[in-house]
Amino acid sequence: MAELPKYLRVGLFVSYISKPPFSTYLGDLDLNGDGTTSDLLPGARVNQFNRGLGKNDLRRLVNEFNRTYAGRQDAGGNHIPSITLPSTFEFGDSFLTHDLRLSREFPLRDRWRMTLMGEVFNVFNIGNLSGRSGDLLSPGFGQATSRVPQVFGSGGPRAFQVAARLSF
Repeated sequence: MAELPKYLRVGLFVSYISKPPFSTYLGDLDLNGDGTTSDLLPGARVNQFNRGLGKNDLRRLVNEFNRTYAGRQDAGGNHIPSITLPSTFEFGDSFLTHDLRLSREFPLRDRWRMTLMGEVFNVFNIGNLSGRSGDLLSPGFGQATSRVPQVFGSGGPRAFQVAARLSF
């Protein structure tokens, strides 16, 4: 927050979060016979993508999976299909938003003050996409399905807000 002449104040707030860790799993398959489905892609661990493994590693692991498992049956007797990765996919997006506040204080009487303020959230209207599925057998693997919602204005689609505060 910066103090300017004539009781003006301006504040710039920037929030950045790097891409989150990401896991890839195999929908309704039970490869290891433990009675649970959605097993991790063999060769990958929980949250390893974006934290050591990247897209080329996924392509390599998918090719190995298709050579080793595709066309066989899992522990529950289900057919194991081959995995086809979409031409474009992401493991998640970083989050970036720039918020701006401009306010002016008006002295009224003795200890009474009124402050008018205007705020802009996500000034550059950055998409901040989310909702990517890690299910390699889903047609929506790695595709964004939504934007980050408004949380007190920050991060969602560009939004404006005006307010007045009376202090005494």
